[in-house]
Amino acid sequence: MAIAGLLVHTLKENLEDVERQIKSMPEMTTYGIHQDQYVVVVAEVPSEQMEKKVDLIKDLEGVLTIYTTYVTLEDELPKTDD
Repeated sequence: MAIAGLLVHTLKENLEDVERQIKSMPEMTTYGIHQDQYVVVVAEVPSEQMEKKVDLIKDLEGVLTIYTTYVTLEDELPKTDD
């Protein structure tokens, strides 16, 4: 499972609608609105699906860009003998 922190930059007039649509997406959790222009999102998605899921958000009306603030795949890394 990949976990990513995202800031979704939107047009101000689309902000609440974008947040509502992201909230309805499985594997996406929103944590409010920042500076009246960003939706704060955490995505918990299998790593092979992450790009597709982020593209779904990118294609929402009013989304300008998405900034990735954090990504981890640690639980998917193979175990090593140390």
